[in-house]
Amino acid sequence: MKIFALIRRFMMSLIKCKNDDTICNKENHEYLYHYTKIDTLEKIFNDPKGKNVELQFTDYHFLNDKDEGKWFFLFLEDHKERIISSFDDENRLSCKRAINDYIEYDSYNNRREEQCVRHYSFSLSSLRDSMLFWRQDYASENGIALALDRTIFEEKYPQRIKAVRYLSVETIKEILPNFEPAVKHDAEYIKSRDDYYCRNFSDCLIGARTLAETDFWRIKNCSWEPENEWRIIKVKKSEKESPKGWHTDEFGIGKYEIDNRCVPRYRVKIENPFDEIILGPTFSNYYIKSVKEWLEQHNYKGIKVSRSVGHERIKF
Repeated sequence: MKIFALIRRFMMSLIKCKNDDTICNKENHEYLYHYTKIDTLEKIFNDPKGKNVELQFTDYHFLNDKDEGKWFFLFLEDHKERIISSFDDENRLSCKRAINDYIEYDSYNNRREEQCVRHYSFSLSSLRDSMLFWRQDYASENGIALALDRTIFEEKYPQRIKAVRYLSVETIKEILPNFEPAVKHDAEYIKSRDDYYCRNFSDCLIGARTLAETDFWRIKNCSWEPENEWRIIKVKKSEKESPKGWHTDEFGIGKYEIDNRCVPRYRVKIENPFDEIILGPTFSNYYIKSVKEWLEQHNYKGIKVSRSVGHERIKF
């Protein structure tokens, strides 16, 4: 009887997998989702061989958060006293010095604005089929969500995908783990010197330098935390790395450009990391077949197409 029960359970699992490809395909894999408009399909899936996709990265200064890039600087200005008070008495002076140096010195301000390099971002979320995104203008309920297999992507491009960190006073030491040791280092150095007000003295302190080297491109206001955002990052180190047309880079093939709205972007061609397309809540079931046929006509096969369950929530 036990043998028959095991066989029955095995057969039921096969039937379940057949009826729900998501369970089989995503076992032991982590997925992230890129929400966008449906007309971007032809821009992303445009390889005649059906093997690669084309992703468009945006300069992070031009993303939808108007405070992107400068928020960290404003945060330090507004919450300086609260941050300082979170340190032990012996380290508060060096913490204050680090923040003041970072805010006031031209070298650090220039670093804040330009960062010596430019960061281009491709945004995703760990949220699947989220009404938070379906109601955004850039996706809308008749948009799509592309499921990126993070496990496979990171095998090819390690260190390229990072979770956005949402900053608050309570988490600054956790989010900036190098800042606390830097403050303690500076405190010991200050104790050993008697020329505290010497301008060259600041060159020997590392607190402000640690703040200046913070990866601004993945720090956001904590009010954005519900988005659970992740980013794939492309770093442009100098103007000399901007040849016209497509060129070889660490992703494979890439191209810099300025779009018709004068927004700096970077386009990259990589092997397709998407294995599912989720249609927004306002699409009819008939549209699933239509999208599948479109993919096949463009030589993209094996990509699951499903419809958002958001329409079921809308009824209530």
